[in-house]
Amino acid sequence: MAAAVLNLGWPAAAAPAQVKNGAIAFSAKRAGDRALYTRAPNGSQLRLIPTGGRADHAAFSPGGRRLAFTKYGPLGAQVWVSYLDGTGIRQLTTGPSDTMAAWSPTGADLVFARGVNGSRDLYRIRADGAGLRRLTVSARNDDSPSWSIQDQLAFVRAGARDDDIYVIGAGGGSARRLTRSRQHDASPAWSPTGRTLVFSRGRPGRRDLYVIGSDGRRVRRLTEVPGDEGEPAFSPDGSRIVFTHRRGRSQRLYVMKLKGDAVRSLPSRSLRVRRITSGRSAARQAGWQHTGLDPVVAAAGDIACDPASPNFNGGAGLPGVCRQKLTSDLLLRMDLTGILIPGDLQYETGKLEAFAQSFAPTWGRLKPLIRPVPGNHEYGDPGAAGYFDYFNGPGRQSGPAGNRGQGFYSFDIGSWHVIALNSECEQAGGCSPGSPQLRWLRADLAAHPVPCTLAFFHGPRFTSGRYGEQSEKVRPFWDALYAAGADLVLSGHEHFYERFGPQTPDGGADAARGLRQLTVGMGGKSRHGFITAAANSEVRDNLTVGVLELTLREGTYDWKLVGAPSGNVADAGTGACH
Repeated sequence: MAAAVLNLGWPAAAAPAQVKNGAIAFSAKRAGDRALYTRAPNGSQLRLIPTGGRADHAAFSPGGRRLAFTKYGPLGAQVWVSYLDGTGIRQLTTGPSDTMAAWSPTGADLVFARGVNGSRDLYRIRADGAGLRRLTVSARNDDSPSWSIQDQLAFVRAGARDDDIYVIGAGGGSARRLTRSRQHDASPAWSPTGRTLVFSRGRPGRRDLYVIGSDGRRVRRLTEVPGDEGEPAFSPDGSRIVFTHRRGRSQRLYVMKLKGDAVRSLPSRSLRVRRITSGRSAARQAGWQHTGLDPVVAAAGDIACDPASPNFNGGAGLPGVCRQKLTSDLLLRMDLTGILIPGDLQYETGKLEAFAQSFAPTWGRLKPLIRPVPGNHEYGDPGAAGYFDYFNGPGRQSGPAGNRGQGFYSFDIGSWHVIALNSECEQAGGCSPGSPQLRWLRADLAAHPVPCTLAFFHGPRFTSGRYGEQSEKVRPFWDALYAAGADLVLSGHEHFYERFGPQTPDGGADAARGLRQLTVGMGGKSRHGFITAAANSEVRDNLTVGVLELTLREGTYDWKLVGAPSGNVADAGTGACH
């Protein structure tokens, strides 16, 4: 049964990191077609984003870690999503005329325009590709949506003589007219606070930029320049905008500070304005990336059923079992820096063909983010061959899963040091204090004396369940981590969620220096029962199937147990690093 513990006096949540202005994404000419690029706001660091075809209308996710964009092909235009390096690319909508996507404030949903130009409407879809909903039904053209932090959608609705900006709730309903102009209003974009919008107003050949309040008042002109300024977007800190300027056959992107009177010229560089692309590139449709945010990672183990299981059900599973698709869909709706998996990724024997049929079509959709360690089921295939082949590449000795024959490694996420350990000790040369893995662990800890350290491995040191057979095997891990002042341990093996208070390797409560263990074996395979309430166990939940969300801040961390498919939070709190 599930249990919950309320306020136990954990530190208040730390202030979030200060948002910074990151890269600018845009569409530009390339080899006779359109491609996506990113560039720093000062015009440097041009990078191509591989999309596998013609693409435009790039939009950064709220965490700045993903891009949504329109991709064109034989079946028309669809909205696609990828990571910033082009990996993890996947089609989100079916088309054939889907475009102009914008993210929700959480990154869990998107809004986009569907239909041929002149008869478009707005639709909403979850970031996992499900839950499609039509938001507007209009005889006129609705497009160019922008989603505010206050859950309001601004968009352009075409009129008989002019186009105006309207606002509608994120769930749909009646639209409120925001502007009433005798000219055409276009391309609304919300400010980071959701209290103002920037937009374009005018007739072809003389469109300028304006700012307006969310109530339709306090209109202020930003540009008064020959040509067309359009497609504006705010910088994450709200101090600047990026926009497209067209005049004649020239089309460029500019960055401009908002403070000041309307600009009457666009020099290549001044105290207020900077040109960041050339006229030849015909750059347009810019979006601005949020950076400087605290890293957010997800964690869960004990995930994907064997395809031969009677509960596999084509990969969808059944209630309580084989729910790898359900939990991976939840991950697709999260704006993540990384995913930690403490073992038993693929049942029953971890062979490569099982990975290909079960793990790959579900959690494998997020493979670029995954940092795994093996569990006992991976070694059902001798040497965990299928596991290492899947993550490192067939026959490759080393890669994202570490070296074959070891399976342990470390890396950094933000200011945190993260250590992946192999608790299948006999497969990794042992786990005793003198074993190669323990010698490496102590050296790694000594080489990274950072304030916050997290380790993850399959076997739990402490459990209220029945599978504690690895407890003594992993004791040396705990001894080394505790001695070095580490903070968090994530384990699996038990198919439930359990949160422990900070404690010593012997199991004694230690609020000052203790390690907090979170058992996160609720990744989808099945559920285990509890047989006792272990000492220092604070929360036990074997009903929730989902993932743990960790925000790794400077000196603190926040945790949330997030259930699938609802996204409801079943446990949450904050801890401080030592």
